[in-house]
Amino acid sequence: MKPDFIIYTRMLEVHLWLFGKVATFPKQQRFVLGQQIENSSLNCTRYIIEANNARGAEATIHRLRALNVELEVLRGLLRIAFEMKFLNARSLGYITKKIDEVGKMTGGWTKKVRNA
Repeated sequence: MKPDFIIYTRMLEVHLWLFGKVATFPKQQRFVLGQQIENSSLNCTRYIIEANNARGAEATIHRLRALNVELEVLRGLLRIAFEMKFLNARSLGYITKKIDEVGKMTGGWTKKVRNA
């Protein structure tokens, strides 16, 4: 992975923040909702890596679409954590902004691949 691969770096920032927050969830939810949040976040990174290594525009776009879906799933899980009062509004706003940034980068990457 290139050190200047910005979308990957941004997703790592999301991971670090999320893994720290999930550790503060109540024990039972840490192993239910928290695990789902962590898995979704890791799946996003997997799709980024797969898209970066894909051969051909269609394969890349397929993985970027999967990344977009997984980002939506992650946002939904975080909304549930907020509703259950495991995250406060400030934390939800912060991490949603970071996830939105990854989403915008995904859109830009998709556009670049289509136009290439």
